[in-house]
Amino acid sequence: MTLVPLFLGTGVFLGVGMPLARWLAPQGVEPLGFALWPTAAAGLVLAALTWLRQGAFLRWELVRFGAIAGFAGYALPMATAFWLAARAGAGYAAMSFTLPPLFTLAINLLLGRERWRWTRGAAIVVGLAGALLLVGHSASAEQGDALAIAAVFAIPALIGGTNVWRSIHLPPGAPASGLGSLTLLAASLVLALPAGLTGAADVPLTGSTVLGLALQAVALVLGYVLYFELQKRAEPVVFSFMGYVTMLTGVAAGLLLGEQVRASMLPALLLILAALRMVAR
Repeated sequence: MTLVPLFLGTGVFLGVGMPLARWLAPQGVEPLGFALWPTAAAGLVLAALTWLRQGAFLRWELVRFGAIAGFAGYALPMATAFWLAARAGAGYAAMSFTLPPLFTLAINLLLGRERWRWTRGAAIVVGLAGALLLVGHSASAEQGDALAIAAVFAIPALIGGTNVWRSIHLPPGAPASGLGSLTLLAASLVLALPAGLTGAADVPLTGSTVLGLALQAVALVLGYVLYFELQKRAEPVVFSFMGYVTMLTGVAAGLLLGEQVRASMLPALLLILAALRMVAR
């Protein structure tokens, strides 16, 4: 499988969580609860699929990898993103997923893991310009406050740092479904404590809430298989460009929830597609 389908598939499946969190928030589903239950369900499904395909797959290095990746690369940034979506809108939360390439590149450069390349820098600038143009003109962006702005930068800092860490410590030969299951199960264990203590784990079981949580679980199952297939094939800065697709998915789905995006959508979309094309080349 080439990089472009992996980019698009991963970004779309992981991007639907923000509008789903936004949709379920008025129905009594807290961001932590929304993060916890689909994550645990998806982790169990992926673990079962991996076991059925190849039997026992647990090794200490896989457990350690899943624990760190699940905590720093999923539980913290995604719970923050769902909180931000419920507070300021899916489009505003989606803006945070335009910034991981910048953080990933900066960390790579600081660690001496790559040299500066102008084409890479240009692709980041073009994609970021498109993403900021799109989300910056969203009506939901006007609802941001100081805490929300801090969250917009905390999310990509965590994602960028974990991107680099995963690329260094990715266990060789491990199946993508197994890596996804351990990451999601570790994240669910991290999320369970604060969700239980705050009461956020108590989710009202109505038809719409069960549907929303089930859709998110399915999206995570599909998204995390593609996620680790992409991780195996792309170095960390290229991998982080998947966030632009996640952002675009979040904004587009936010439109279905009544969030408005102005006439800047078309030029912004063209800039984002141009950045992805530059990376693909």
